[in-house]
Amino acid sequence: MERREIRNAQLDQGWMTLAGIVLVIVGLLGFVNNPLVGSAPGALVATDSVHNLVHIVTGLIALYIAFGLRGLTQANATIGFGVLYVIIFVAVLISPTLFGLFSVRANTAVHLIHAVLAIVSLAVGYVARSSMLEAPAA
Repeated sequence: MERREIRNAQLDQGWMTLAGIVLVIVGLLGFVNNPLVGSAPGALVATDSVHNLVHIVTGLIALYIAFGLRGLTQANATIGFGVLYVIIFVAVLISPTLFGLFSVRANTAVHLIHAVLAIVSLAVGYVARSSMLEAPAA
C-alpha cells in the first residue's frame, strides 16, 4: 500500500468517525431539553424525535463505515453515505417537514449540516477511491 493510499484511507476513516460521532451526539442531544438541538423554540438545530432517530441511525452507519469496512469498500461506502445525504438534503430542502414525517420544520442550520455531510463525504470518498484505483498492482 502506498503512503498516499494509506493517508487517504486514514482521512476516509477519520471523516466517517467524526461524522458518526457528531451525528450520534446530535441525535441524543435532541432528546434532552437544550438550546442547541431539539424542538424547543429557538433551538439552533431544529429537530424532533423522528429526526433525532435519523441522526442516530445515520451516525451508526457512518461509524460502521469507519470501523467495519476497509479499502475500496470503505471509500465506496463513504461515497454512498454522501449520496444518501444529497438525497436527504434535497428532500428536506423541498419539504422542510420531510413530507409530514417531521413535526418540526428544518431550519437553515439543518440544511447546512446536511449539505456539509453530503459534500465532504463525496469528496473524501472520491479522493480515497481514486488513490486506491491508481495504485499499481502488486
